[in-house]
Amino acid sequence: MSKALNTHFDIESSTESCYLNNGMRLICEHKKSFTTTIGCFIPAGAMYETLEERGSAIFLEHLFFRRTKCSNKEEIECMIEEIGGKVTALAMRDIFLFYGTVLSCKIDKLIQLFANVILDGVICDKDVTQEKIVILEKLSEMESDREKIIMDYLPTIAYQDTALGISVYPATNIVKKFSTKNLIKFRNRLFQTCYMTMVCTGSIYLKELQRIVCKHFGCNIEDYKSSFGVSNKQRFCKDPIEYRFTAAEMRLRDDDNEMGYAVIGFEGSSYREREDCIALTVAKEIVGSWDKSDGGANHNAPFIAHYAYNTDLCYMYKSFFHHWAQSTSIWGCYFVCDYSTLLYMVRALQKEWMKLCTTITQKEVSRAVHQCITKDLLILNDPVNRFFDIAENVYRHGCYEPVEHRVVEYEKVTADKIREVSHKYIYDQSPVVIALGRIEGFPDYTHVKNGLYLLRY
Repeated sequence: MSKALNTHFDIESSTESCYLNNGMRLICEHKKSFTTTIGCFIPAGAMYETLEERGSAIFLEHLFFRRTKCSNKEEIECMIEEIGGKVTALAMRDIFLFYGTVLSCKIDKLIQLFANVILDGVICDKDVTQEKIVILEKLSEMESDREKIIMDYLPTIAYQDTALGISVYPATNIVKKFSTKNLIKFRNRLFQTCYMTMVCTGSIYLKELQRIVCKHFGCNIEDYKSSFGVSNKQRFCKDPIEYRFTAAEMRLRDDDNEMGYAVIGFEGSSYREREDCIALTVAKEIVGSWDKSDGGANHNAPFIAHYAYNTDLCYMYKSFFHHWAQSTSIWGCYFVCDYSTLLYMVRALQKEWMKLCTTITQKEVSRAVHQCITKDLLILNDPVNRFFDIAENVYRHGCYEPVEHRVVEYEKVTADKIREVSHKYIYDQSPVVIALGRIEGFPDYTHVKNGLYLLRY
């Protein structure tokens, strides 16, 4: 076993799954904890909306726990307060999640609430009308959050003319004209138990979870049961849909803004290319992230962070590696600069990315590997993050890979592997570029592309 895990318990042996005869899948991770987080994920994000249903995912996020046949909004809120719980619904481009955290002894009440909402949830015109105002206010507030705007544009431009190009946030005219009947149609079509996977992490065993779920959902247990590990890939994997990545750019110049906001992204690997996925995660940590509120001064390990501290190169930058659906991802960097330093920031990123392809050292790789391991192990201490870790792995990747397996894979990454993967996904590749704000100093797309290869002969 990995040195990083020699003091940790075996996660795989404590994680089990089963199917119910209504099609729902249960995944249960038992661990010692005073609280338990339980929730469901469904392939019902914005990409599954029809043209008439546009906006349904975001409306359902706001209305999911609003009303049932037997309870109104006040009664549901009172029930949640009585059990000391917190529930959340979250709509994304490719997935819809809802989850809650309660004391472990109150899990029966939370599952009862989920069953009532799923089986007997209702949507009325009054609630939709009220929520239109809330959503329009939320869209208005987003205008001041440049990072959220630009990261929402990123997959829209990268996967344009595909289902993944549909944003969760619809245009304001769509919100104003939204119809309740379209939301009901969307919910009835996709929110069925046969499409749901329930994930539970906390101090509850699978048998107890089965009993509670069967009691409230009125179903029985299938004979199939197994530990939920890498060995069960064939049982849970579905054929992923391929999405076309488009190398394109979008610019919106606004000289009233003092700064320039930009993101450059490359098409990354899918989970099927597992070694590449792990290596790109390590490469992301090598490039790192930084903003002016960070400490470290001259002792920041990433080159760009060190350079930015000494030269005012940028206000902040953040490397990312985002998975989308089940077969694609985007790897890149978001940054905020003064308009006069945008060109130098792009050149610094190009230099760092070419370094990944050519002269990266094992020392830098080892540092990034240790950061990846630390971040994955920190997930174990937070039940909500643990729920997201299991849910996103199962949905987007087709199976769940235990943390200790990922740690072992991280420790296998070498400088040669980083160079190989960087050549495949970064070197001489055509990126997607989004730039907003005061961007007169941002280089042309051809200059961005030309900086991604070296004339070495």
